[in-house]
Amino acid sequence: MQRIIIILFFLAAFAFTTQAQSRFKAGLKAGISTSQIEGDTYGGFDKFGFDGGATLNAKINEKWGAQFEILFVQKGSKHVGDANKGDLSYYEMRLSYAEVPILLQYRQKKFTFEIGPGIGYLISAKEFDGYGEIYNPIPFYSTEVSGSIGINYQLYKNFSVNWRFTNSLLPIRKYASGASFWYNPGQRSNVLAFTLTYTFGSAEPQ
Repeated sequence: MQRIIIILFFLAAFAFTTQAQSRFKAGLKAGISTSQIEGDTYGGFDKFGFDGGATLNAKINEKWGAQFEILFVQKGSKHVGDANKGDLSYYEMRLSYAEVPILLQYRQKKFTFEIGPGIGYLISAKEFDGYGEIYNPIPFYSTEVSGSIGINYQLYKNFSVNWRFTNSLLPIRKYASGASFWYNPGQRSNVLAFTLTYTFGSAEPQ
């Protein structure tokens, strides 16, 4: 918890100290993440979590820009069996990352389209079944390399909403069996995030 508080404090300080630069716009964003893990035998974006942090946007010209973000993102996987069918199984993977996406953006009126890579640092990782926390001998990698694509819509002046899909470009850990193939070396994370962003100053193009 202390580590999370320190990260959020840093995010807020980052946003407030950068807003004075004329070609840059700082902001804060927060929302929810829905995620799944490829390779855990379960499907569906059933794991909900928090997604938020600080943003810094650099204007290139009237249409193009770049955005740097520092985020705290909760992701993982969740499965709840159907008791009506006699399935009482339960599984949950809880992952927390500090992530740094770097996005190229193209603006068309109130819509902004974005794409770019990112790197994440694993803060915590836990797994649970119906009896409580479980130990898994296959460790998670400390860093995650990902790619993101998204759409931003400006609601009103300083407020905008964002939809973003993020996928691991490299595995977050090996398969439980230890199997590894050049085209499928391990488990990967998929995240759909829905966030609200507040931009300091005017959100309109300068």
